[in-house]
Order: sequence, then C-alpha cells, then structure tokens
Amino acid sequence: ISDSGTHLLRLINDILDISKVEAGKMVVDLSELPLADFAQSLTRRFNRLAEAKHLSLQVTVEDNLPAAIRTDSGKLDQIINNLVGNALKFTEAGGVTVTVRDASAGMLAIDVADTGIGIPADKLERVFVAFEQVDGSTSRSFGGTGLGLTISRKLAQFLGGDVAVESTVGRGSVFTLTLPLEASHAERAIAPASPLPTPMPAVPSASPLPYAAALKCDDDRDDLSPKDETILIIEDDVAFARIVRDAARKQGFKCLVAQEGPTGIGLARQYRPTGVVLDISLPGMDGWTVMEQLKKHSETRHIPVHFMSATDASRRGLEIGAVGFFTKPVTKEQIAQAFDRIHHFASPGTRRLLLVEDDAGTRKAVRSLLAAEHLEIVEAPTGEEAIARLRDDAPYDCMILDLGLPGLDGHSLLKRCTEENLPVPPIVVYSARELSETDTFSLREYTDSIVIKGARSPDRLLDEVTLFLHSVQARLPDAQQRLLRGLQKGDASDGPVVLVVDDDMRNTFALSKVLRQKGFRVLMAQDGQTALDQLNQAAAVDVVLMDIMMPGMDGYEATRQIRKLERFRALPVIALTAKAMAGDREKCLEAGADDYVSKPVDIDVLLASIAKLVPR
Repeated sequence: ISDSGTHLLRLINDILDISKVEAGKMVVDLSELPLADFAQSLTRRFNRLAEAKHLSLQVTVEDNLPAAIRTDSGKLDQIINNLVGNALKFTEAGGVTVTVRDASAGMLAIDVADTGIGIPADKLERVFVAFEQVDGSTSRSFGGTGLGLTISRKLAQFLGGDVAVESTVGRGSVFTLTLPLEASHAERAIAPASPLPTPMPAVPSASPLPYAAALKCDDDRDDLSPKDETILIIEDDVAFARIVRDAARKQGFKCLVAQEGPTGIGLARQYRPTGVVLDISLPGMDGWTVMEQLKKHSETRHIPVHFMSATDASRRGLEIGAVGFFTKPVTKEQIAQAFDRIHHFASPGTRRLLLVEDDAGTRKAVRSLLAAEHLEIVEAPTGEEAIARLRDDAPYDCMILDLGLPGLDGHSLLKRCTEENLPVPPIVVYSARELSETDTFSLREYTDSIVIKGARSPDRLLDEVTLFLHSVQARLPDAQQRLLRGLQKGDASDGPVVLVVDDDMRNTFALSKVLRQKGFRVLMAQDGQTALDQLNQAAAVDVVLMDIMMPGMDGYEATRQIRKLERFRALPVIALTAKAMAGDREKCLEAGADDYVSKPVDIDVLLASIAKLVPR
C-alpha cells in the first residue's frame, strides 16, 4: 500500500513539474555544489541497486574541472536520478558508467552510459515526449510512465543546458546532460517572482488545557480489575488521544493514557496492559526509545505495540517488533483494526508449535525466547522430519521454518506439504538468508509473516509467533470457522482454488489476502509462462485471474496458450487490466477469457464474476 501510494505521489509530482516548467513558474535555488560530493552521493545512492542486479557502477570526475559549480542541486539530482535509474533499469548485464567532464565553452557535461537494451534510431527523440515509451505493448518487460526523460530535459533546459542521447540497439545508450559551469545562464532563465501577499496577522489561539487535567482524570486507572483488557495510549496530541481512548472503550477495553514516554513506560510496568498504542513524535523521549525500553524488560516485552504516528516509518516500526503501523491521519476503521490485531494476544489455552531449524543453537535460543506455561514446542531439525511430524502428530497452531535446511529445504518442504495435502499451520519464516523478489513472491502463497534473522529479529519473531498462537479462530463466525477447519485439513472442496497471475507483487499480495479471507485457496504466478507451469503442476484449479500487462508473455498470449490445452478448454479465465480502454473487453474475450474486470478491482464485482463461472 505504501509503495503504491509513493508511486502515485511520484506521478503527481512529475505532472506538476512539467506544468510548472511550461507555465514559467519553476523557481531555481542556486548554491555551490562540490563535484566530489556530488560523485560520492551518486555512488552511495545507486551502489546497492547496482549490486542487487549484479551490475558495475563507476562514477568519475575528470581532473580539469573546477572544484564546484553553481547550480540548483535539487533539480540536478532529479535529472541524474532519472538518467542513472533508467540506465540500471534497462541494463541486464555489464554496468553503468557516469563521467563528469568539461564540455568546453563554459559548459559541464555528465555522460550516463549503460550496456543495456538500447533504443532504435527512429525512437531516439520520442523518448523525450511525455507519456511515450520505446515499448508500449502489453508484454513490455520494463514499466514506467514515460514522464521521467521529459521532465529531465525540460529541467536541464530551464537550468541553461540540455539532455541528448546516442544509442545502439543491443549495445546500450549514452545520455549526456550539459549544464553551465557558471550560474548566469540559469539566472537569466528565471522570471521575476510575483510579490507575495502580505500575510494576515496570526490570531492567538486559546490556551489548551494542561494534558493531565484534560485526560488523567478521565482514563480508567482507578477502575481496573485483573480481568480487564487494557489499552495504554502514549500520545501527546490531546484530541487524538481522546479519539483512540473512546474507540478502545467501545471495543470493551479499559484505557490508560500517558503524554510522555517515561510515564508510559511506568504505566506499562505497573499495569501490564493488553496492548500499547504509541506515537513517535513525543516530547523528550521519542516513540522509538519507548519501544526499545518496553522490549528490553521481561515484564513488558511481550506486550504488543501498535504505532500510530504522523511520521511515516512503517518499515522501521515493524523491524523493531511492532505488530502494526498506521500513519496519521488514521480512520476509525484503522483504529479498530489496530485493536483487532492487539486482541489476538489475549486468548488463553495450550498451543503447539513446530520449530523446523537445523541449527541446535538457534533452536535452543528460540525455545528460550518463546518458553511459556501453555506452549508445547516440538523440534524438527530437518525438512523430512517436519513432514513426518505434520503427517503423524496432532495439529500444530504455528510453525517456525528456516529456509536453509539440509536435504529438503524450506521451499521444497512447503511444496511437499501442498502436494501431500498435509494440514499446514500458520507459518513464520525465520531465516538468515537474504530473500530475492522471486523467493518472497513464492513464500507469499503460504505465509504473510517473514522474519529475517538479525539483531532485532527476536522481538519481531516473538510478536509474529504470539499472534498466531492466540485464538483468532474462536472469534470468527461459524461459517468461517468451518471453512478454516476444512482448509486446515487440506480439503480443497471447502474452497475453490484460484490462480492469480500478475507481475506486480502488490496486486497479487492484496488480492490473495482478500480471496483467502473469502475462503479461497490461492496460487500465484508472476508471468504467463509461470502460470502455465502452475496449471500443469497443480492438482486442480477452479478459476484463473489473468493480468493483461506482463513482461514476456502478456495476458492475451497466456490465455491463448491455456486454451490450446485440451484439459483447460473449459477452465474459467477472468481477465484483469488497468488499461480499461475501448475494445479491451472484446480483445480479452477474443483471446479466450470468460469475463473481464478492470482495475482497480471491485471485490464485489470480481466475486460475482467468479460465482457466475464457478457456482460451487
């Protein structure tokens, strides 16, 4: 969700940038930019991306240049980020070289050369046209909006320079940015700014009530019993704290409220609340430190913490052990979701956990970390023994799985479980191995909980495992409980099997989550060829959700290939596409699809289409 929002924000900013330049409203902020710092920053920014793609990245500044230039460093960064980012994106082997050199006549040149796919000669100028792409087909291998190079050239011209390109198909491209060494070119390009309106005098606001007077007497610390479920709210915003407090009370929680971190920590140690709602931007001790202190002490480390903050740092929050992170402003529905997640930690009863880990030291550490009165931990040092346990033992409530097992590794173990229809419990992948996008994609078929071993991973592991070991099922409707029992037994007849084919992991992840909640068993494929392989390997698939725009083999061709196979002639295929252009529906049906749903997907419409094609 965060990635999608960032992508949309980037697109909006790009369109605004084009509009500003064309309207003459762009403002230049000139400053001295040391070229050595520029080269170092560029290397630091893109080096990890290059390493991830196994590409070389070299940044060189020639000796005959001045130590610094006077330009708008922000706009220069925007141009170079686009050029280098494109070079890395369109290069599969070899590398990218950035050379800063003297272009004579008072101009500086920055060459960005790659060994990528190249650009045909007849399309060299088209790449600078807004929304134009070299490959605009539904089977293109590289995404993008077609705005980056347009903006880069306009910004360069605005700064008194330009962007040019030379390319050979199959051998690579060289994009050259030229800029004036002196600021005079840019200064003449700036139109005089309109005078700003005189600001209105500020109206003094009424002094707020002291926090303690506003809230301390209105929480429930004087009316608590040992049986009460309690939410501790650590928040300095009085209005927001009231909203969370009232929402918690409606869900049956008693509330404790603290304005500052040390007070919140003290309340947590004294009252041992069911869960904590924590802000980051607190006066004095910030939320990160509060979280660290709570996790450091044995009496509070088990308490689930959910962040709600105006600071957008969800990744860091989850990495240090939070059970959730919402960025303000939050809705009432999100607050309710946070309480539901905290609720998972409040159920008694003996639980059984299967620990699949070959390293004896790690098994001992995890056993010590998770040891509890009502928890039985069964160890399996190999994948084969784990299969035997799942086949012969009573059902488990959770499984911790290391991927790097000797013999039958983690991926193969999960595949065997599917093939043998074994009752697989919720899985927490706990692995020291760095996961590629393909690894993560395949694991998402089995679990949403992946914990990478590291300094802070024990806290995260504890939170994830504790979440699964508490009774979620008991609070679900009867029909959903029956469905879960059927799926845990491996009985595919209790829910149709759907194959989701989409190259964007955000789409597959979101769709699979919703469909699983509706009772489906979900398989996933990243492209058309993988979808065909999945169909040939799976025992039965009831319906295929086919994205149209995919690299290599697009959805049209994948659907045609499915229809060529006799056993899949009657298999329901629903096409999903974000293009929603005139004639798309007819093209999908002509390729062999049974129905067509446009993105963003309306779940009710999709379910109605599935119900029509798969009556059971």
